[in-house]
Amino acid sequence: MAGSCGRVYRIDPRIVDSACNALTQTAAGLLVPEAQLQAGPGITVTPPADGACPAVWQVAADGSWAQNATLTFTHVLDGADRVYEQVTEVPAITIPRAGVWEVDYNARASVAMPAATAGSEYVTTALYKNGAAIVGSEALIIGTTGAGSANQATGGLSFLHSFAAGDLVTLWAYRIGQAGAGAVHSNVDGRTRISMHWIGPEGDTPA
Repeated sequence: MAGSCGRVYRIDPRIVDSACNALTQTAAGLLVPEAQLQAGPGITVTPPADGACPAVWQVAADGSWAQNATLTFTHVLDGADRVYEQVTEVPAITIPRAGVWEVDYNARASVAMPAATAGSEYVTTALYKNGAAIVGSEALIIGTTGAGSANQATGGLSFLHSFAAGDLVTLWAYRIGQAGAGAVHSNVDGRTRISMHWIGPEGDTPA
């Protein structure tokens, strides 16, 4: 700039020489690289308005979820021991987004033995993905032993599992014991339901 005596002064800025410093001195002047944010599945990034000061970037997580409706039914289990059958009264859940999901399911089951028959009866449930059992989702819900005995209970499991978009999740069950009776129910005395909540993008791994 020109001084009072017509002299010209040049002001050289001092740039910190560090790899972490984004400010660069070029022949044309100081350069600050533009920063761009990229978001993975379920993450939404909203940039600041033009000229906003301060320039605020908003990052929001979209936690997708899925759940069966409130159901009322009785599904009698009449297959062989430890042979799963689908509880068709519980609609399949279609996974809307790939990634890691927190899965919670409850099943209400009943067992009973005839008055004059000794033995035992049990009910086990599990979730299936695309027609195959999800290992780790098995739950022994209820059991009874002895002639004339009977029991009812609601139980289930919570676990994490990776899914692809479009995967189908269904509820299956089997009985152990052929002399008694076993069933899966859902009514005002106890519900059967599957709930799922998306918690991480595809490829996410445990800490």
